[in-house]
Amino acid sequence: MTDQPNLDELARMRADLSTALMTMAEQLAPLFDAADGMRAELATRGYSPESAEQVATVWLCTAMTTMGGTQ
Repeated sequence: MTDQPNLDELARMRADLSTALMTMAEQLAPLFDAADGMRAELATRGYSPESAEQVATVWLCTAMTTMGGTQ
C-alpha cells in the first residue's frame, strides 16, 4: 500500500501545476500568434487553406521543439 498525499499537499500540487501551465501558455502564445499570422499571410498570397495550415503547423512544431530544447 502506498502513502497517499494529504489534502494540503494535493492543494499545493494543484496550485503548482496550474502555475506551470499558465507560465507555459504565456511563453507559447507568441508562437501560436506567429503561426496564425503565417497561415493568414500564406492564404492571402494564394496558398490553399490546407497548404497554409500545413506550413504553419510544421513551423509551429519546429519552433516548439527548438524552444523546448528537445529533438
